[in-house]
Amino acid sequence: MHEIQTKSAPVVDINQVKCVHGFENIKSEYPTYLSDESRLSAGPFDYLFFPKSEAELAAVIREMHRQKIKLTFAGARTGLVGGCVPQGGALVSLEYMDKVEAIYYEPKAEEWRVCAQTSVSLKALENMLRLKQFPSLEKSEDAWVQSEYQRFKNDHDSFFYPPDPTEMSASLGGSVVTNASGARTYRYGPTRAWVRGIRMFLANGEYLDIPRGKYFASPAGQFIIWDSRGEAIPVTIPDYPLPKTKSAAGLYTASQMDLIDLFIGCEGILGVVTRVEVALLKREEKISIIQFLDSDEQAIELTQALRSEKRLQLDFLEFYSGNALNLLRELQKVEPSTVGMPIIPNTAKAAIFFEMSFDSCASDMDYSILVNTISSCGADIANSWAGYESRELDRFKVFRHMVPETINSIIAERKKQIPELHKLGTDMAVPDEYLPEIWQLYKTNCERLQLEWYAFGHIGNNHIHVNILPRTVGELDQGMELYQSFAKRVVELGGSVSAEHGIGKIKAKFLRLMFSPDQIRQMRNVKMAFDPDGIFNPNDMFTEREAE
Repeated sequence: MHEIQTKSAPVVDINQVKCVHGFENIKSEYPTYLSDESRLSAGPFDYLFFPKSEAELAAVIREMHRQKIKLTFAGARTGLVGGCVPQGGALVSLEYMDKVEAIYYEPKAEEWRVCAQTSVSLKALENMLRLKQFPSLEKSEDAWVQSEYQRFKNDHDSFFYPPDPTEMSASLGGSVVTNASGARTYRYGPTRAWVRGIRMFLANGEYLDIPRGKYFASPAGQFIIWDSRGEAIPVTIPDYPLPKTKSAAGLYTASQMDLIDLFIGCEGILGVVTRVEVALLKREEKISIIQFLDSDEQAIELTQALRSEKRLQLDFLEFYSGNALNLLRELQKVEPSTVGMPIIPNTAKAAIFFEMSFDSCASDMDYSILVNTISSCGADIANSWAGYESRELDRFKVFRHMVPETINSIIAERKKQIPELHKLGTDMAVPDEYLPEIWQLYKTNCERLQLEWYAFGHIGNNHIHVNILPRTVGELDQGMELYQSFAKRVVELGGSVSAEHGIGKIKAKFLRLMFSPDQIRQMRNVKMAFDPDGIFNPNDMFTEREAE
């Protein structure tokens, strides 16, 4: 069916909701709410709300809607594009809505599922799954919830939530509205692939319960939303093609698509997620390998070879450029314990980091395939680090994250001397066949301008983060021009200007490189169907002028 009915939340007095009034009070009492990880600064805004329930959230939405006051929503504030940074109006923090509500087995899909409020963090969920301990479920008085919880605890297998965004302090709801992805997207896909249901509050204060597999667009590309007054809201989905690569740019669309997918990755411009239902997967033993190589180009070659060998099931395929390894080498000299790994070989000029399931019954066959694939590219598996115990796997991931953490600390020090400086990091991806070309474009131009730069990231998805660290305002300007030229070429190759971070407030101009004015108008029309007054997350994805 393509028609769905909204529901009304219980009515509470807005005065029950915790609120900080006045920008000066907010700045002095809650300064961390003035930015996110993008370091974009907030413009003056008048209210900071902390709803503790859906009823309180609905009260805020209704009252702000009545007064025509814009609302920006924030979860864990880990975004990199300024999505939750208000530029006026009110900020609504969802942080108190952080309880797991149920864990249960779905026999038709043969999978365990978790139902949770929007602000449960990915790290907290991972820890609860590892320990099989959910404090909120221990206290539940619901007999079904308790029964399923005990069934889960008695299951001999262990389970995990496959999406693996780098920032595990992100909230579950935030990861849904951004369709978050990360290293394991290579094998398991982004967040979208694991969402089984959402509750979405709309700008009129009512909400939709949307399970996957129930509501689909009509052949004409339309949904009908019925509100509580019996009025129909027609929503026509965009008809543009999506890039054939990892992408988090613009609204998702597909012929006769599932309604839930319209909201996943919408960056909160269509509604606010309060409840999420996700699927779990049985945990397997893993082995991680960091393969050292002779050059960046050999890393590209090995990536293509590993992807072509379908008998290998790699969870992720990550990249360290030669200059990224040099950065870690310098860190090891100063603080060896910080990296927590052996000394990086002096001969290593690049590296590939990957992980695969470790099955003692099949490992010999898999290992020989791996050895042969690596050898075919002129590399030697003996020149690698490997680990399979959980402690070693965790250390490898820390090692991977040391690159961006070190980069951020370098630019933070430079900003003390020149406040205008900030790093420039690409978040682009191209189809598989263009990986060698886009890498050469990145490398040749950064070296030509003699910029300081480091590259790392999700090479398996052709999604390499090139971080430019300007030392002067002049280099910042050069880097921004270069970034623009990279984006143009990526679009020409059929790629995405944002593979995982989204558009937010910072990358709206890049969205216009990727989509025509008519295609952006189609996105804007979807926004206005759900939010005709432009109340929710103004200036995210579109400027307010574009959203009118």
